[in-house]
Amino acid sequence: MTTPTSQQARPVPRAGLLLLAVLLAGLNLRGAIAAVSPVLPDIRAELGLTPTVAGLITTLPVLCFAVLAPPAAWLGRRMGPERAVLAGLLAIAAGTALRVLDGAPVLLAGTFLVGAGMTAGNVLLPAVTKRDFAERAGTVTGLYTGALAAGAALTAALTAPVAVLIGWRWALASWALLALVAAAVWWAATRAPRTAHATTAAAVPTAGGVVWRSAIAWAVTTVLALQSVLYYAVTTWLPTLLVDEVGASLASAALAATLFQVLGIPGTLVVPAVLARRRPGAGQSGLGLAVAAVWAVLFAGLLVAPQAWALWAVVGGLAQGAGISLAFTLVVLRARDDASARRLSGMAQLVGYAVGAAGPLVVGAFYSASGGWGAPLALLLGGAGAYAVAVAVAGRPRTVG
Repeated sequence: MTTPTSQQARPVPRAGLLLLAVLLAGLNLRGAIAAVSPVLPDIRAELGLTPTVAGLITTLPVLCFAVLAPPAAWLGRRMGPERAVLAGLLAIAAGTALRVLDGAPVLLAGTFLVGAGMTAGNVLLPAVTKRDFAERAGTVTGLYTGALAAGAALTAALTAPVAVLIGWRWALASWALLALVAAAVWWAATRAPRTAHATTAAAVPTAGGVVWRSAIAWAVTTVLALQSVLYYAVTTWLPTLLVDEVGASLASAALAATLFQVLGIPGTLVVPAVLARRRPGAGQSGLGLAVAAVWAVLFAGLLVAPQAWALWAVVGGLAQGAGISLAFTLVVLRARDDASARRLSGMAQLVGYAVGAAGPLVVGAFYSASGGWGAPLALLLGGAGAYAVAVAVAGRPRTVG
């Protein structure tokens, strides 16, 4: 009879190389999306895109994050997370190159492929870190979400200058090289079979339906959903709010949006820094309540003193960075094993990104109905309060299953 240990008897890859592979994968999980915005006017002008089609270039990957999360979890179970993440990185590279080759249909097809590849990484990297980094899994998860934010900032900052030199098509396509480098390092880090500490669905049975019946799983899912709502709402509406409320110029509004995004990078590093100083097994409720409080400061500040928008943009950037890092970390820490992490990740992202995609629409509806920003900001402030309740539950040191 084959034991779980004999099924898994493989040498563990060097931790440093695997950590590098995880961080490089993280760099690619938002970068190809963020690269589009700086050159979107050029794309629209050359391809004659309608506003609806132009909007799909950035919203289609987010919809992929939700709709394709369960298939990505299934793929990881069938292929193994190593091969599935490698396939995802190759899909990102292929989609990034494909989308610049022709008109709108090819652009959207390539964008869908990019979103599908990113979804594989979103869902399966938590399972890999849970399995291979053991007690450091929370810290490593925080680090790769930092890489995720850094990748988005890098492509957003460099695409436009490169486009001036070689055109928007080559500027966008060049980011496929980053995905290919990540794929090569990932292959090198994971091609050796690995031993025993990794559990599998065959070794430790974990019913797929358990996560959907777990209160902890729903708390983790709610944290990601509310984090997504707050982030995408601010990303979409902050420039418009500042133009309306304080008469900000378009340049100032763009600066606020840039501060909000760039400050997400140090924000993501707060979580692993705090977790590294906590004893193993400690909860994360206190850290989560601190993140909720910073979100609340952003919305209260915009409500009562919008003229201090630069300060609130900085505060919001720290909140969104720490919030996404904590959300993914909770997926890892609340899962019993890598199989549970894969299923919990799929559930949280299916629900979380579907709800998050609706956030800007709901805020826009409140704005249209009320004719001002008081009601939308009050709604978002309430969302920060709901986030506090959810993270207080999700941060308790218990596991799903």
